[in-house]
Amino acid sequence: MVLHQAEHFGRLVVKDGFLYVLPNWLLFIIIVGGSVSLAWVGTLFMRRRTKVPEDHAHNEVAGFIFAAVSVVYTVFLAFVAVTVWEQYVTAEQAAAQEAAALVNVARTCDGFPEPARSEVHDLLREYAEIVISEEWKPTSPDAPDSEGSPHALGVINQVWTIYRSLPPTAVDSSTTTALAELSQARAARLLANEANLPAPFWFVLVIGAAITICFCLVLHMENVWLHAGMTALLTGLIAMCIWLIVAINHPLAGDLHISPNAFEYALHVINSLPR
Repeated sequence: MVLHQAEHFGRLVVKDGFLYVLPNWLLFIIIVGGSVSLAWVGTLFMRRRTKVPEDHAHNEVAGFIFAAVSVVYTVFLAFVAVTVWEQYVTAEQAAAQEAAALVNVARTCDGFPEPARSEVHDLLREYAEIVISEEWKPTSPDAPDSEGSPHALGVINQVWTIYRSLPPTAVDSSTTTALAELSQARAARLLANEANLPAPFWFVLVIGAAITICFCLVLHMENVWLHAGMTALLTGLIAMCIWLIVAINHPLAGDLHISPNAFEYALHVINSLPR
């Protein structure tokens, strides 16, 4: 039951249709600004509603527990941030490898007889344009990222059809290997984009942040405004980390998505080849 609720919660947090169509600055205001404001108001509200001994003796016990909770959550938060960043870098490398494979296919098919050579070049050019225009946008919630654009997949299949229609003397092992590497690199890029943070991690990430901040409300200081300010600062730091994780969780979506410059360069190379 808990895992089911966590999965549902994760879908609400990371669905492309909900978060990744929003500009990054608006996400920052919602996640960071909203959290800081809530922490500030919550601290002032709790201080007015609760009465504690004047010597604040409970701070010793609460402070010890808070230190343990904050260490556990900090380690978890750092682990999640590093994991998401590694996934982002992996997707960026996969995109660069796919663009390089696309250029390699365009160069190795120069020896094809006409009209096969021109047809392959046109299809590769079309493929690069499709990837840039369609697969660098948030996908529909009903279309898994790993499927990519059906149009782009159809273009790759057409290239394979042309390769198979040519006589064996026109196609050597290097040309088929280059096309196979392009297909593999495409799959690697799409799967890298699909490897986002699992839903239960989002559940622990958000609930853990709430628990950590709640401990700040239990502790008391003589200066109420200083207490509220320190709680808000800690909340802002945690919220910024969560905002960054949200922003780069899907490498091909959102304002901080990986750049399609590699495919733009590949398109430039293909256009520069003799027609």
